[in-house]
Amino acid sequence: MRFHSHDVLFYSAAAHDEDEEAFVPSLGWYFLAALAVLIGLVLAVPSDGKEPEPRIVGTVGAVVAPGDIGDRIWNDYARTIKEKSAGRLAVKLLIRGEAGGEDGMMTALIRNRIQISSFSEAGMSRIVPEYQLLAAPFLFDSLAEWHFVLDNYLLERFRDMCADKGVYLHGFQDVGWSIVYAKKPLLEPADVQGVRMRALSSRTSAMFLTALGADVIHLQRNELVTSLQTGLIEGGESAVVLYARGGVAEYAPHMTLTEHSRTSGTSVFNKAWLDGLDGGDRTIVLGSYGTEAEQRAEALRLYDLEIERLPKLGVSIHRLTPEQRARWREAVSGNTRQLIEEIGGRSQEVYDVILSAKAEFARRRN
Repeated sequence: MRFHSHDVLFYSAAAHDEDEEAFVPSLGWYFLAALAVLIGLVLAVPSDGKEPEPRIVGTVGAVVAPGDIGDRIWNDYARTIKEKSAGRLAVKLLIRGEAGGEDGMMTALIRNRIQISSFSEAGMSRIVPEYQLLAAPFLFDSLAEWHFVLDNYLLERFRDMCADKGVYLHGFQDVGWSIVYAKKPLLEPADVQGVRMRALSSRTSAMFLTALGADVIHLQRNELVTSLQTGLIEGGESAVVLYARGGVAEYAPHMTLTEHSRTSGTSVFNKAWLDGLDGGDRTIVLGSYGTEAEQRAEALRLYDLEIERLPKLGVSIHRLTPEQRARWREAVSGNTRQLIEEIGGRSQEVYDVILSAKAEFARRRN
């Protein structure tokens, strides 16, 4: 604020004399000058002395436990959005199941009650049934092959299929190899016959265990430990990192590294909401996930960490010989064809693409 002499200065009668003396400020000048300084300070500092609150740009829905990898991923995501926007943007985290399980979260995402989430293959199959093929047993022979097929052949195809349902597929999140666990060793497919096994929520999991002759039981994850304690179940299927946490390993201390499918998650957004963001905000929202390379490296690190840690907890880790693995593969060899027939839609097209991609991967490796 600028003050001019004709506004606030008071002169003595002698100020206009021919022999003009030096200007002497009056009491009123001092008062107005002090008032100007005070107004400047008030305008420069927020009334509560705090930084302005960031704008909530969207809401994350998830079901993760405090301290686990999902908890770290979402809190890192929220922190990165705030940092990249210089404190201007934030996301609301509903990551303790407030939006429900995967069924409820997918409905909430499509209806724009939440805008950001991540789902398993089973969760994604609720809008794109062909997603179930990603978990077909023994479809992929190595981690490198799996990454090659997803990155170069399936990402854009699934992205288009999700867009038709109002969902933007951002990327795949590696979780790790699937295994079987039980109270006793399961080294051969015949060892699973009649064993009460908990299936994951996907059709592929139930089909896999059924083909092995298990007595398939469906349970929520929070019922696992109690069911193992009471004998309701004797084992199940899981990703290594999920088996290793939450008390399951204590009551089912035999883990067989069948590595029959690669478990993954998929990060997604409500498409209409994302398309409505301005360019800068959209870039921040999409760019605040860790890089794909970082996420995959973290998945490998956690896998290796658990493989090293579990024996110290009394877990017996059983590694299959090539001959044993071939017998497991043979026992479920009809699953993929059965899955394609059940799914219908574009499942045969997706499967053909996967086979072509696998052939191209093999050609490049030779």
